[in-house]
Amino acid sequence: MKRILSAAPVIVAVCFVWLVAGCGDLRSVQMADEAKDFHPRSIGVLPADVGIYKDAAGHMDGIITDVLVRTKWFQTVVGGEEIRKRIEANEELKKSVDIYLAKLRELNYSDPELCKVISELCGIEAILIPTVDVWEYTMHAGDKIARVGISMKLVDTRTGKTLWRAGHQVTEDYWFLKPELTSIGRSMVRKMIDRMPH
Repeated sequence: MKRILSAAPVIVAVCFVWLVAGCGDLRSVQMADEAKDFHPRSIGVLPADVGIYKDAAGHMDGIITDVLVRTKWFQTVVGGEEIRKRIEANEELKKSVDIYLAKLRELNYSDPELCKVISELCGIEAILIPTVDVWEYTMHAGDKIARVGISMKLVDTRTGKTLWRAGHQVTEDYWFLKPELTSIGRSMVRKMIDRMPH
């Protein structure tokens, strides 16, 4: 009995640390001054750039679209899967998106003219650009861990300006049962979207 009582403060302290860790803020958030006056009625999500994390490809677009729809902030949400279909069916849209993303990636330049073309072809006032930074099960210092990292940018299609960007990463230790990466990703996306101007 004494052993149980002496362990109680340690258990309480561990639970407190878990609570604090769970309530932590995003890793990074940047917002332009103009974002406070930006209230788009429609938003399009470009297909997530998953890089080497191919397992995330089938999940991230659906998660982000679902979270955006549930906010009820927008009259129209054009999800990543829908935009992918439109890109495949429309050569002008494919070329515009490819060049736009190449400039953004290589020059950090959000081309306003290409934004307008994407806006017109997709019927959207804002573009959300998601990137999967990490999506994996791995080992670290002998521990099994699940890691998910996501970045997002919100662009005003009228000006091409990036009004908001955010990044977050979550690492969970586990012993036997692997945490679902999709569950971690969904929780992260909700937390990030909550901080997005609308």
